[in-house]
Amino acid sequence: MIGLPANRLFCLILLFLFVPAAVCGAPVTRTLSTAEPGAGEVFTVSLSIDGIDLGGVVETLPTGYAFAGTEHPDDRVLVRGQHIGFAVMNDTAITYSVTAPASGSGDITGTWEDFLDETDGEVAASHVAVDGIETAAESAGEKPAAQEAAPRFAVVAAAAALLLAGWGGRR
Repeated sequence: MIGLPANRLFCLILLFLFVPAAVCGAPVTRTLSTAEPGAGEVFTVSLSIDGIDLGGVVETLPTGYAFAGTEHPDDRVLVRGQHIGFAVMNDTAITYSVTAPASGSGDITGTWEDFLDETDGEVAASHVAVDGIETAAESAGEKPAAQEAAPRFAVVAAAAALLLAGWGGRR
């Protein structure tokens, strides 16, 4: 790098720092078995996890939608109202079930945290609507208070509680 002016060297360093982050993409992505479930129908939500050795994911369901279960280990799942916390320990996928209400729509949102890399972020929202029907308020873009995304500290608290609960019984 001899002969490069300081500003070009600085730009080159920035390029090497930011390009890998942009290429990697989000470490957690969500797919739904259907975005338009029938009234009372149970549908599947799948989370793909890439590169999180130890961390957590908190999913937030829209009002009226209910967590119906998962095959993720019980001692690594915490359900509080519309929030579902999953402790992640070298997992590459988490699948869970949701029961749709009689009517209504909203976004499934989520946050993730990687404890080892000390990074966090949001899982892109996934819109669901019972048979494609939205209320007037929902189509106007209004969100019920319970549908707001979980704060980042909720990811840390849920995952830490799950990890401690799991470790406490394995002595």
